[in-house]
Amino acid sequence: MRHNSSLILIVALLLVLSLLVSGVFAMWYYYGPTEAKTENAASELSTFKYGLLYITDVSVIQGSYRAAQVKKSADLNLYADLALNPQAGSQVVVEVTFYNSTENSFYYNKTDVVSWDSDAIGYSVSGIETKDEIPGKTYKTVQVAFAFNGSDYSDKSLLGELQFNFVVDKDSIGTIVALTAVDRFRAILNNEVFANSYQTLENAMNNRSGLNKASAVTYIGNVVGANSQDSNTIKELFSEEFLSMDLDGDGKAEPITMMIKRENLDNNTATGDAYTYTSWGREYTVNGAEMTLYITAENLSNVSSGKSVVVYAASFTKLAGADIWTELVPLTIGTANANNYGGYGSANSFNTDTWQSASGKAIEELVG
Repeated sequence: MRHNSSLILIVALLLVLSLLVSGVFAMWYYYGPTEAKTENAASELSTFKYGLLYITDVSVIQGSYRAAQVKKSADLNLYADLALNPQAGSQVVVEVTFYNSTENSFYYNKTDVVSWDSDAIGYSVSGIETKDEIPGKTYKTVQVAFAFNGSDYSDKSLLGELQFNFVVDKDSIGTIVALTAVDRFRAILNNEVFANSYQTLENAMNNRSGLNKASAVTYIGNVVGANSQDSNTIKELFSEEFLSMDLDGDGKAEPITMMIKRENLDNNTATGDAYTYTSWGREYTVNGAEMTLYITAENLSNVSSGKSVVVYAASFTKLAGADIWTELVPLTIGTANANNYGGYGSANSFNTDTWQSASGKAIEELVG
């Protein structure tokens, strides 16, 4: 009896261990797909290339077909892998939902074919017309129907991709870009983009060549005519996503032009930062310098010198005894005169000294 009891106890223990081990593997199997889904969602939400209007969901809602697989292949792209029945009336109807996460309206322009491997199958878009509006913070659902073009039903399979194109007025897209760039600028000043990102900016300003090197006011920019150090510093700090945007929905990136200017805006030498410069063999110290970001979505290559262009501005300072740069002048839309980066010749930049808000105030006059 004692022998049999020991045997039963051993068998019971083995069964418990077996359940525990299988339980561990069951937990691993459950968490694996969840982690993968989270990673995919994060990568989709981080995209900025097409602005902040994007597809949130695609699904087949009806039709007569053999097989159909659809998915979002980019922010504004729809991918379809389908097979129709070889007969009239066969189709796949897909529902596509967009979300406009911005405060500005986007307007539908057109749908382009990215790739298409069937001459027999076509598509049609319903639920939205050219120039239809998707207001800010709203969803919009449209339908795409895939069906035979004519009476040839032999080519019944399709691998295709469509891109939906939207446009937004230049002032609105400028606001979108500028708001995002100002957030980035705040992070640069406070060394949050990477360690010593502010020192990288400061070194570029201290060491730049050109007319404003030996001056109480210095600036760098990424415009035509700027030296490679200036342009490369802007690129390093802001990255490509802030300097090249599809502003009109045509799938082509347009350049974003920005300039960063260092000067004392509030006439307070205790705020901002201090730096030194040398002029005619003498060293000078500037105290209380603020940092202002100027940014425009205008195509300066098509602007004549002296013409007024839309430019946004936002200024930051450090309070006395503080290490954190905070907003001094919030993002403000204004205008400035186009000119050469060096101050002469054909226009490829803008003159920050001529900047004024829509109410006609200079940046210094907006300091609270």
